[in-house]
Amino acid sequence: MQAVQAKQLLEGVLRDIQYPSGTGVRTDDFSGLREVDAKVREVKMILSGVDGLPPSFLESMENDLDFQANSRRIRLEALANYTKSAIKFAETGAFAKPKKLIHPPPDFSKLTMVIPGLKEEIENRWRETQKCIHVDAFTSAIIMMGGILEGLLLARAQLSVSTAYQSSRSPKDRTGKPLPLQDWTLNSLIDVATEIGWLKTDRGKFSHALRDARNVVHPWQAVMTKTSFDGATCRTSWSVLDASVSDLLVSLP
Repeated sequence: MQAVQAKQLLEGVLRDIQYPSGTGVRTDDFSGLREVDAKVREVKMILSGVDGLPPSFLESMENDLDFQANSRRIRLEALANYTKSAIKFAETGAFAKPKKLIHPPPDFSKLTMVIPGLKEEIENRWRETQKCIHVDAFTSAIIMMGGILEGLLLARAQLSVSTAYQSSRSPKDRTGKPLPLQDWTLNSLIDVATEIGWLKTDRGKFSHALRDARNVVHPWQAVMTKTSFDGATCRTSWSVLDASVSDLLVSLP
């Protein structure tokens, strides 16, 4: 709901419950507490649809003992005060929706130089992931994060191929021969990077959590695991990705 529309609705409520002079509330216009409560619910409904209102505002209304008083006047006075405060929020622009920024990617060039075009692809996905988060496309964002991590881990391994193959965690075929790097799974890439020290140990553990989450790219996996991502999941996963990227960049010779 736009701030202008919310302000108009709130001003209408205020006219219903308060005299034009602002010196008293229209107690006699409400036959009982139920009618007052209906007006309280109306205000809460308006406020719940407004972006930018501090969560503490509605919480304060929910917990205000004045709305439990056995008095129409007390409840209406409390409602008038909250309504006037909300109108002030709207007038000062506090209801304005926060600008959603796209943070630029770090400089991946030293990490991605062994794979032509990878730098540009990772940078595009870095920005696209944030766009997904901004529009609440959380599953898509998680899948993108996992892809970014996999691409950068593979690039790091390509920069130190012999070191990667010598790791005890490098994947082998049935004959014990190391698999080509391009055939490594994200699981193996994380294990090798952690053992060698390209990723910090705790970062490796959290990266595996991101890998598990990324597996919902398969719809059946999402159904089986009853996955339901939200903004908090994305913020945590983004922190893991951001820290892992820093580790990889620091690990470069």
